Amino acid sequence: MFEVRMAANLTNGSTEVTDDSAWKAVESVAFDIQTYYLWVIFALGFPGNCATIVTVIKMSPARSLTVYIALLAVVDNLAIINKLLLFVLLDNGVHLQDVGCKILGYFGNFLITFANWLLVAMSVERFAAVWFPFKVGQSWTFKKSLIAVVLVALPLSVLFLHLFWMIKFVTEGPGMVYCDVEETYKHFMMHIWYWINVIVYAVIPCTLLLVFNCLIVGGIIKSGKAQKYLNSNYGNQKSNSCADRHRQVTIMLVTAAITLVILTTPRCVILVLTPYWTPEQNSMKGAVKYLIDTLAFVLCDVTHAINFYVYSLSARRFRFQFVQLFMCRRRKMAPVNTQYFSLSPRASLRVQMSFVGEEHGNN
Repeated sequence: MFEVRMAANLTNGSTEVTDDSAWKAVESVAFDIQTYYLWVIFALGFPGNCATIVTVIKMSPARSLTVYIALLAVVDNLAIINKLLLFVLLDNGVHLQDVGCKILGYFGNFLITFANWLLVAMSVERFAAVWFPFKVGQSWTFKKSLIAVVLVALPLSVLFLHLFWMIKFVTEGPGMVYCDVEETYKHFMMHIWYWINVIVYAVIPCTLLLVFNCLIVGGIIKSGKAQKYLNSNYGNQKSNSCADRHRQVTIMLVTAAITLVILTTPRCVILVLTPYWTPEQNSMKGAVKYLIDTLAFVLCDVTHAINFYVYSLSARRFRFQFVQLFMCRRRKMAPVNTQYFSLSPRASLRVQMSFVGEEHGNN
């Protein structure tokens, strides 16, 4: 999180040792992308995540998936805002001081890691629902989902606590400020914590997502064949409708998990290669690495902004509920305007008050 911002600042402030315009152009493109891409992610992701929260809550009574999907949308929005604050404030020379760097650094790392593990929790729940449907209905309740979320969050919140005393605020000349690691802890952060962070943030979650989602896909194929056999013999339409809804939700979450793995993989590769890929600064190789690293960051951060669009494209029920949610509000507003002008003043007042009462009742 701090690594890329420091690279940008040091590149901008370093003394040029060559007039080669090619690597400068590549570096300039990378820096421009790094400066503006978070605003694009915010514009796409923040309203999308808000729409996800409202749609999921309105879809059905509170249950396990409501907890995971709504909380993931909240965490994604917080991760976007946290990173945007850190980058924008530092880019504009705002003195965050040690407290600002510690708080933003801690929550930035915690939120992006927690988001990945929430998808793992959802995949485990879907795996259990596909392979053990009768047991899950009784044991995997709304309350137990909340407990599962807390059990995932607690170790992660403790894991990043060391950032509060290992991160500091640095000022180097006018307008050049960034967050860095305390000199005493640089060896630990670069050689020990670096690999712990890579494993916890990306390697383990992506591996688990691949394993569980492969099992889920296999379970869907298996259950689909069984359902087809039952329908052909017994014609149970109610069971078929329920299975279709179940399958849509599962496909929606599997698609989100696979999307995360695809978009996170380039960043994982860069993280693994970084200790061994050390080209010189102010060179074409150094500029290319900076550009690739920036693009990997973009893909990784996009995961916090696209879940709403993934849900909409992959699940007909989610898309239908989202459309109905806003169409319903339009229809509710229409009778007030139409009847208000067509009835007598006393009657129109009764209609309007009735409409307001319905709105309060719904809320």
